[in-house]
Amino acid sequence: MSTADPRRRALVVGGGTGLGLASAQALARDGWRVFLTGRRHAVLEDARRAIGPAVSGIQAGDATHEADVDRIVQAGVTALGGLDALVVSAGTTSIGSVETTSRNEMLRVLSTNLLPLHLFAKRALRHYPERGGAIIAIASVAGSVPHPARLAYCSSKAGQIGMVRQMALDLAERRIRVNAVSPSLVLTDLTRDVIGREADPDATLARRTGQHPLRRLGTPEEVGSAVAYLCSEEASWVTGQDFILDGGLSLAATAAVFGQG
Repeated sequence: MSTADPRRRALVVGGGTGLGLASAQALARDGWRVFLTGRRHAVLEDARRAIGPAVSGIQAGDATHEADVDRIVQAGVTALGGLDALVVSAGTTSIGSVETTSRNEMLRVLSTNLLPLHLFAKRALRHYPERGGAIIAIASVAGSVPHPARLAYCSSKAGQIGMVRQMALDLAERRIRVNAVSPSLVLTDLTRDVIGREADPDATLARRTGQHPLRRLGTPEEVGSAVAYLCSEEASWVTGQDFILDGGLSLAATAAVFGQG
């Protein structure tokens, strides 16, 4: 692990599991100090032990509740001494078409996937230094490539990407860069649970893997590395971008049109 840089301080929302944890681990390897938040304290404790001394603190809370977000941001700023990056990986998934998705399900998914980015960014901004910093949202390739029967999920991820672009424009004068990282299928606890509900999980996993021209799924570590890059000085001229990691999935439709699928 690199020596911690006092100018590298990151708050990772959803940092206890999955892609949030992978992002925190990648940042720690690059010399960042991280503060982790998520819904479950025990899970955050496990993440703290897995990452090691780069974790300056943890705080459980609901990323869609303003009071919890206020408390978490303040705890993170106190522990880190300020903020240079915010990574938001909180979210959920959903299955259903326009005909089968209920109003309540639509609101649940939109709230869970959009509010954390809005609420945390709004409260974190005041703690960034004059030199600026970075905000990263973990979105999805589903925000730009429609998936069958994923109305609420695809709509929410498209909304995340739109929010990232709008925030990047609004915050450019403050030198705060805002980007999205949009992976295709990566095996995490969440995605394994979704696949496990299928009638034939093994067949579903094989089919989903085969949809990617590179014929493999992504890894949490690859997503974490992308997040760490976008937070770094090496990406200091990158803002408002949707950084897609999809093994070529977004190219598959073109291949099918030309008879290569």
